[in-house]
Amino acid sequence: MRGIIKIRAILSTLLLIIFAIVVFTGIGLYFAPSGRIARETNWSFLGFDKWKLEYLHEISGFVVSALAVIHLLVNYKMFIEEMKILLKR
Repeated sequence: MRGIIKIRAILSTLLLIIFAIVVFTGIGLYFAPSGRIARETNWSFLGFDKWKLEYLHEISGFVVSALAVIHLLVNYKMFIEEMKILLKR
């Protein structure tokens, strides 16, 4: 039982960290100028240029999606019970 609790804790922590990266890069990309302007002005967001932000955002998006699926699989029973309570009439 302790093993599954550790797995859940690790998954939750990883999800939080990767989600923070997705939010950070998303904010940077929201304020980023178009590609030509970003290139000509050497635009950066807290030290990351537009292309690094795009790459980091893409990779972290895939990772957070995979972790979310794993998280749902590990917590399947709890999720089903919560849905029963939520949909109870």
